[in-house]
Amino acid sequence: MAVTMNSVLLGHPEAAVHAALGNYPELFSAFYRSQYEYVLRICRRYLWRHEDAEDAAAEVFLKLQALDTEENPIQSRSWLSKVTGRHCIDKLRKAKVESNRCAEGVECDSLPESFEGSPLSRVLRREDEENVRQALRRLPREYRILLVLHYYRQLSYAEIAVALGKQMPAVKTGVFRAKRLLRDKLLAAN
Repeated sequence: MAVTMNSVLLGHPEAAVHAALGNYPELFSAFYRSQYEYVLRICRRYLWRHEDAEDAAAEVFLKLQALDTEENPIQSRSWLSKVTGRHCIDKLRKAKVESNRCAEGVECDSLPESFEGSPLSRVLRREDEENVRQALRRLPREYRILLVLHYYRQLSYAEIAVALGKQMPAVKTGVFRAKRLLRDKLLAAN
């Protein structure tokens, strides 16, 4: 089936998507602009760092542009979501394999005594810590207490349960919800 500019302009969505992917660069550009935020939101769900999510979103569109055959058109937004999710999962798996590979090859004697890094990395770390503190302050009191006890005071779930007079499953659920809410607030701030 030959895709013509007329079929694209007349609103045939499958033809439009196929044409956008390969035959008409200006249409691919429009497709990219219309779907980028959607793909980026999906990537942010999988990847913690904003930069990693942006890289993954760009990589997804590079993959889509390589699908220049009529056998592989973009079928729907849910299909686009699956492709994006699978790409992010693959990216996380590769990062895990790389970190395991790097950890095996490192000799502890060659590690520096201090990991403070450059002045720029210290400034960035302080900014990140301040962002976390501000987001933590905006959490409900109950969640804030759970996170402070667990991460800053480094208490176990059992110790927190005893200190607050709660059951351990309630503490675990509370910490999980608090982390999710904190993550959402941090993502909203970026």
